[in-house]
Amino acid sequence: MKILFLTNGLGLGNSTRCHAIIQHLKDHEANVEVVTSGNGVWYFSDKNEIDKIHEIEALAYGSKDGAISITRTFTSILGMIKTLKRNADKLSEVLDTVNPNVIVTDSDYNFLPIKKRKIPIVALNNADVVWHSFFKFKNRPDSIKPQFFGIEMLDHLFHKIVPDLVVSPTLDPLVPIKGKNILRVGPIVRKGYERSFRKGAACRAVVMLSGSAFGTPVDFKKDHYPIKIDVIGRSLPKEQTVRKDVVFHGKVKNTYQYLKNADIAVVNGGFSAVSEMCWMGIPLIVVPVPRHAEQWINARTVQHLGLGDIATQENYEQILMQSIVNIPNFRKAYNKITKFDNGANQAARAIIDIANT
Repeated sequence: MKILFLTNGLGLGNSTRCHAIIQHLKDHEANVEVVTSGNGVWYFSDKNEIDKIHEIEALAYGSKDGAISITRTFTSILGMIKTLKRNADKLSEVLDTVNPNVIVTDSDYNFLPIKKRKIPIVALNNADVVWHSFFKFKNRPDSIKPQFFGIEMLDHLFHKIVPDLVVSPTLDPLVPIKGKNILRVGPIVRKGYERSFRKGAACRAVVMLSGSAFGTPVDFKKDHYPIKIDVIGRSLPKEQTVRKDVVFHGKVKNTYQYLKNADIAVVNGGFSAVSEMCWMGIPLIVVPVPRHAEQWINARTVQHLGLGDIATQENYEQILMQSIVNIPNFRKAYNKITKFDNGANQAARAIIDIANT
């Protein structure tokens, strides 16, 4: 069977999530090709499970001062439409060449060439979870409302209408399913990311903030920290000197080598990164990208489940230091949670079923 993934390449979360599913699809000898851009091309370039990569142009939110700007996103719509048209032309060529049995999309909305050819669409998207949780949590900040009603609401409506099946992962199994085309699954996690079961006093933290344009700045200014800090996704700033307690590792594809030794982690609120760390049982300090509704909801969910806490770009260093003493409580909360379902395996089985129909 032939399966084509359309993967948004803005950050790395879409790519790692798709890769997790592709790993299970290859167990069933599926032929898998990927259409992506930017970070997606970089991430998939050395993955043996991928038979071919097709590069397209990147789409991104508008930004101001390093944060999402809904105004600039909407004012750039004309340029985005032109990019979508060029990408649609490229996608049409790929579809005619590959002739896939099923298309799997992750934050890619170029559906017209697919519908024209009557190819089934499986979307990886949990906008229904975001929608439910937005109204569930009452202390939501006003700053996320424009992005929620301007972007997340449209995303939710799109996935109610366009895809044949929506694979919707969640950390909270109590979120209700509302929609005939929704398959609720557990966290989607790459193979090899096993539960760490760390015990004893905390001695190591991982800081892994987004690889997208909206990633939180990393700047540790103290002379000394009580634990060793591994910074993933950032290179050592030019104005800083090499030190033993804070180590910058640059962009890393296999983050497990650092996460397996982490007693606590600081991460932006992208669902893929949060999912992998929760799967491993790592206490979290989640720093939502400013004005980003989904990331705030992911952070609030972690806090609600007792698995960590929320911080901001301004205070995450302070919250990290304060949370070290709470690590035993975070670990207890993980132990109370029934083991998460393997969302990657669930998704792969659903995709295969559709490809075989």
